Amino acid sequence: MATILITGGAGNLGRTLALTLREKGHELHIMDLPHCDFSFCNGWENAQVFQGDILDPDSIVEALSGVDTVYHLAAILPPASEVDRDRTFRVNVDGTRNLLEACTLSGVTPRIVFASSVSVYGDTSQSSDIIGINHPVNPDDFYAMSKVEGERILMESGLPFVNLRISAIAIPEFLDPPEPWPFTGEQRIELVVLADLVVAMASIVGNESASGRSFIIAGGDTWRTDGETYVRRWGEIMEIPLEEMSFQDKAGWLNWYDTAESQKLLDYQKTSMELFFQQLKEAVDEALA
Repeated sequence: MATILITGGAGNLGRTLALTLREKGHELHIMDLPHCDFSFCNGWENAQVFQGDILDPDSIVEALSGVDTVYHLAAILPPASEVDRDRTFRVNVDGTRNLLEACTLSGVTPRIVFASSVSVYGDTSQSSDIIGINHPVNPDDFYAMSKVEGERILMESGLPFVNLRISAIAIPEFLDPPEPWPFTGEQRIELVVLADLVVAMASIVGNESASGRSFIIAGGDTWRTDGETYVRRWGEIMEIPLEEMSFQDKAGWLNWYDTAESQKLLDYQKTSMELFFQQLKEAVDEALA
């Protein structure tokens, strides 16, 4: 079994990943900011909480003790990332650099699983091709720029790594709609369900074939749709008319993706879009009961 550090471990993705890794018997170091809610892991055996900040090298060193795998999830995400470029780069870029330097200086050489994003490709809406891993990067917002820089630092670090360019995450929960949805109605989109993303990430532990490679993580063929179709279906379940929701005026960075390699290696596309909407309806019905 592995000893695993999750930065950003108290976030939605971090908590879900921690639960899955715990079920597989791994020892966990869960790191996040001191004000975060760590109650989800109260009473867990083989789990330690580290209340720290990736901008503080000392707290990183403490959390790295004995670790052989790091899931680096800590970041400022959209839309908050677009408010203050300097803050976004401090956390997403300097924080990544601090983590990698702490590994090097402390003599620890864990494999780093880096949560990057398909946003690094920028607006690909004019391309008729399915977007593959080698499509040129062309970041056009602060978040995407920070992820491109984080990838560069990672690959120059000399540490073993797996780089995941993750699509937008679909969560089957009763949630308010974003204002606006981060795409146009006509735009091609392909999301990935949170549970499937976690399957992909957990499958990396002990999987040496993934080392030193970048992968796109997205939903697969059943998730290839357009913005209006997805939002209309989502709104029907939430009982929110399409007319009461809004789209971006220009295309965002979502598209359709070639996930053949990631699916072959990580076997994670378990939830079709149809099944997701069934799960969403069940969650809404339960919340409103």
